[in-house]
Amino acid sequence: MIKLPFIDTGLQNFFIEKGYVVVPFFDETQIALLQSKYDNIEHNKGLLFESTSFIEDRVVKEECNDFVASVFELQIKSIFENYKSLGTSFLTKRAGEYSSMPIHQDWTVVDETEFASITCWVPLIDTTTQNGAFQVIEGSHLFSDALRGPSLPVAFEGQDLSCFLKTIPLKKGEAIIFNHALIHASHSNLSEKERVAVTFGLTHKDASLLMYYQKENGVEQWQMPDNMFLEYPKVRFEPKIGTFSKSFEYKVPQLTVETVKNKLFEIRKNRHMKPIFKNPEHQHFFEKNGYLLLPALEEEDVNALKNLYTTLGIKDEKGYGFHVGMDNKDKSIVAQMSEVIANIALPRIEQELEDVQLFTSSFVVKEPHPQGVVPPHQDWSFVENEDDYCSVTCWIPLQDVTMDNGCMGLLKGSNHFFNNHRPSPSPQVGTPLKKHMFTIFPFLDLLEMKAGDALFFNNKTIHASPPNITDQTRLAIGLGFAQKEAQLRHYYLKPGTTDTLLKYTITPDFFLKYDNAQLSEMYDKGQMIEGYGIPEEVPYLFDDLSAEEFTQLIQDSGNPYNASLVSRMASLFNYNMDGSKKEDEQVEETTSEQVEIVDNTQTIPFWKIYTPLNIIREIKLRISKN
Repeated sequence: MIKLPFIDTGLQNFFIEKGYVVVPFFDETQIALLQSKYDNIEHNKGLLFESTSFIEDRVVKEECNDFVASVFELQIKSIFENYKSLGTSFLTKRAGEYSSMPIHQDWTVVDETEFASITCWVPLIDTTTQNGAFQVIEGSHLFSDALRGPSLPVAFEGQDLSCFLKTIPLKKGEAIIFNHALIHASHSNLSEKERVAVTFGLTHKDASLLMYYQKENGVEQWQMPDNMFLEYPKVRFEPKIGTFSKSFEYKVPQLTVETVKNKLFEIRKNRHMKPIFKNPEHQHFFEKNGYLLLPALEEEDVNALKNLYTTLGIKDEKGYGFHVGMDNKDKSIVAQMSEVIANIALPRIEQELEDVQLFTSSFVVKEPHPQGVVPPHQDWSFVENEDDYCSVTCWIPLQDVTMDNGCMGLLKGSNHFFNNHRPSPSPQVGTPLKKHMFTIFPFLDLLEMKAGDALFFNNKTIHASPPNITDQTRLAIGLGFAQKEAQLRHYYLKPGTTDTLLKYTITPDFFLKYDNAQLSEMYDKGQMIEGYGIPEEVPYLFDDLSAEEFTQLIQDSGNPYNASLVSRMASLFNYNMDGSKKEDEQVEETTSEQVEIVDNTQTIPFWKIYTPLNIIREIKLRISKN
């Protein structure tokens, strides 16, 4: 265990895990003092990025350092013990398209097998993606043991790691305290004001300061004085101060995109989110598998909700066979529906939940006859940090559900498969699942449930449902919620793009104003979401897996081949299990008892032949015959 100077073990443990921690730091008086000092420094206005570490006048540099250190002193001593200062600085990011700070790590200046070097970075104004917010790859301080120095090769040279960056917007006076080994960056300042921050560097008092330089014969290690950063730039390209310690052969260990992806995947699998459920066993099962089944509604609740559906007269306006009440064009009906469903269902399910916030409640309807196939998908992202928080759907059928009437199916553990944001609208948005409908379907676990039972699933969990081949409507309700302290977000594909998302901070009334059909039309017309402030732009990237890779991921997560579902779908849509088309004849509706179960993983070619387009065509054909 490396030596760290944190007083609070909670902060220290968070720092060890993620490589950074955010804490309140300066009050208004301290911010004003620092701003006043900054305003009285002579600046080089020609630089997009400026640090008082660059000041050549040693007297002025020391004066700035001492002043900033004096303002930091009280807060630093409340957070750290047994530390020594590495120096302070004002940092200025001026407005300009090219003012971003590229992805990097700070220099190795201590023996990182025993100690850590740390920077406390505090903005004097609120920081956003618009003016140059801080970005990090969480946990990346643990990804590589490569040495870092002004002339050393970079471990991730030529690798684009930007898709893994997490933006950390800070209020003025808040501090991000980060490990120098953490991979970090910052956005360009596209505002009209300078983004000014102050920093305080420190390490454990027992640590010796070091610098590493690339030489023809390998790498040289130099012992440096404690005031080395006041001597900048004397330490930058060659050791003009300090004492030679040793030289050694060195080959930089490579850090690739694939390695980072795998390391982040393992971190996510082992991380615990803020609890959703009061029962720790329920929480553990939910985190591991991505879903949880519990009893919920009484018979009287179920009947009341059925009556509400009849009274409201909700219809399948698009004729797809599957629809949700919140997509109704009459938003007064949506508001009434949402309120009544919440009033009936929420008191029942809240008994099982920690403090949560509800952001939507709706009817979820699958019309009768072989239509309404819901392809494998993930639900939209409604929170930003899905390692610590999650958005959850509580799906409750109002009649018993089986494979015959289109019960819910899901992939166990698929909440861990991907970590990309899931934006609106459909079908314009590309997703990791778009070309894998039939990679996934054969492995779905179909959950047959009683009326009133509740299926809680993480919105990251991959789920789908087969068609309703009965002559009765399959009616359910869905409630969407998140932890009470989570900030609600909505991600919307930026009109005219396929790789940029607009991140909106929303309130629970979002679904009383917008639905997917509206958002889809808006996107096609180049329109933005209104009423929720100026959005932040974030990149939209996702893993593009092959069918073989996806299948392996599914099987490794413990999802067996579902022969009965494969057989049902093949029979229903007039295909043989080997993937060949049957004679064009009238196909009798089948039940689960009539379907021959063939447990043979070699039958999967059916799913490669039977494309999403074919399934849609066949559904329309069968509807027209009814």
